[in-house]
Amino acid sequence: MARWFYNRPSDCCDESEVKVATKLRRLSKRWIIRWGFYYNDNKGVRREGDFLLFDPLHGLLVLEVKGFRLRGFAPTGKWEGDPDKDKDHPLYQLDQEFAAVLKELEETEPGWRPVARALCLPNEVIPEGQKSYQGIPRELIVDGRDLERIDSIFGRFFDGEHPRNIQQHRDVFLRAYGKGSGPEDLKQFIDHNEVIFRKQLTRQYQLLDILEDNRQLFVEGGAGTGKTWNAVEKAARLAEAGDGSDVLLLCYNIALGRFLRDLVKRRTLQQGSITVFQWEELADHILQSCGMENEAPAPDASYEEKLQYFEQELPGLLLECVRDKEFADRLPRFDALVVDEAQDHDTAFPDALNDSGPHTECGWWSIYFALLREGIGAPITLFYDTSQRPPFRGQGGFDAWLVASELSQPAFAKLPHALRYTQPIYDFLQTLSAPGTERLIAQFCEPDDLPEGPEIVATTVDSPTPDTMRAAVESIIANWVEDGYCKAEEILLLHARTHLKNSVLGPCDSLAGMPLREFGEKQDETGKCIRHLSINRAKGLDALGVILIGVRPFQEIQVVDHQYTYFMGASRAKQLLGIVHS
Repeated sequence: MARWFYNRPSDCCDESEVKVATKLRRLSKRWIIRWGFYYNDNKGVRREGDFLLFDPLHGLLVLEVKGFRLRGFAPTGKWEGDPDKDKDHPLYQLDQEFAAVLKELEETEPGWRPVARALCLPNEVIPEGQKSYQGIPRELIVDGRDLERIDSIFGRFFDGEHPRNIQQHRDVFLRAYGKGSGPEDLKQFIDHNEVIFRKQLTRQYQLLDILEDNRQLFVEGGAGTGKTWNAVEKAARLAEAGDGSDVLLLCYNIALGRFLRDLVKRRTLQQGSITVFQWEELADHILQSCGMENEAPAPDASYEEKLQYFEQELPGLLLECVRDKEFADRLPRFDALVVDEAQDHDTAFPDALNDSGPHTECGWWSIYFALLREGIGAPITLFYDTSQRPPFRGQGGFDAWLVASELSQPAFAKLPHALRYTQPIYDFLQTLSAPGTERLIAQFCEPDDLPEGPEIVATTVDSPTPDTMRAAVESIIANWVEDGYCKAEEILLLHARTHLKNSVLGPCDSLAGMPLREFGEKQDETGKCIRHLSINRAKGLDALGVILIGVRPFQEIQVVDHQYTYFMGASRAKQLLGIVHS
């Protein structure tokens, strides 16, 4: 895709210009297109031109779009067309734009450069062989048919001339008409967005300030509202409270656990401690503390075997640990509990485990509470979003009100705004409306003040093979890096399969000349790698840039689980989102 610069948002532009832009979007990455540019006419009046098309193989074309009826009335010299513009000869306006562009380039750096001009009539098709149209020479016109093949007919405007120094010609054009869009400028803009995100997140800590005296909190928030950052902040506050406390910071998925540990390591606590556990890690820690074996099924075990173990056998062993008095002194103990993505922790056990004994009142939560020194009277905070519970796990598996009914003084609050997205990504997520995402979008909070950012890059590989998919992904990475948006190591690659080797990329250990590493996997000393992870394991994570692969175009997806997965993958991106459909 060509590199684009905009003078104004496209939704503020003329309908005919939008039509032309749609056709031009098919041009390859060697092209540079400026949509809208200011110039002064010969009377010193500031005006706006339509398009500047730069092809380094030929030169720069000044393109003025005329989408209305174009006719001149000879007795008066007036021309029909846009009623909001003057009636002067269209070539007069084009010549003034052309002269202004030549002057701008000369002032930027003196020297000869191939520059041409043309009127674009997107709604007209001039018969082959016709020498003129409404008295305007045919060689000065780009009609609707020409637009369809602009790359192949572009050279005719330059009479075989070619830039003497292609790179210099390109650099001069960018300096003149790409101000603020160089790699350094864009990187600075992206970096400032990150500062904006962080300020918005820390401002949202005011909710924790207001509820400081509430020992038990249930905080609900949709995607991008900052639940994870608030969870770490709350854990740190609880750890440093009083004489210091031991805080259990709990989550469901492994990747989020790694991310939380990294965030906690960055905090310098004056006192107290924060211990991060993913739920399986906590279960294993409890069993080991009580001298029991954790005989989890092998990775290649059947689904039925895994279901039997994690829903029946494992919780049964843990109930034995928290119920048997001989294990009371061996259990890990904590002063406070903070849970991120709490909706993924079931509030009920299977019927076979719901006997008359203690610690089954609200499923796994009863086991967590048994580890707290003050039990259900301890400081407890849950961050959750029931809409983000995967459809295949059932929406009724988590009941916040049931957990609250077991506690002594629960209070409910809500994170009000989506904070971590640029406006284009937020707008794109709003379009992903389907049965599998309707609850996610309903929970999707209105933004406060989202920054601008790059548009979403979406492409479809019609005949996907590992090689063609890798090429498509590498193209997105190369463009982002070249444009200055990010470094390759700031990109997270999300695939639809659990293991990368089973994804559309196939067995693959590098991309764009960099090693591929699973998120959380130990990196080499340089830290130079591209991270990847399956979409279903990325909940709670985010990245500056995300590339989603192995999914069908959203409008074609009929399976509810797959609609949910698409949204969850796309919503991990903060500023850059690329999607390679297959």
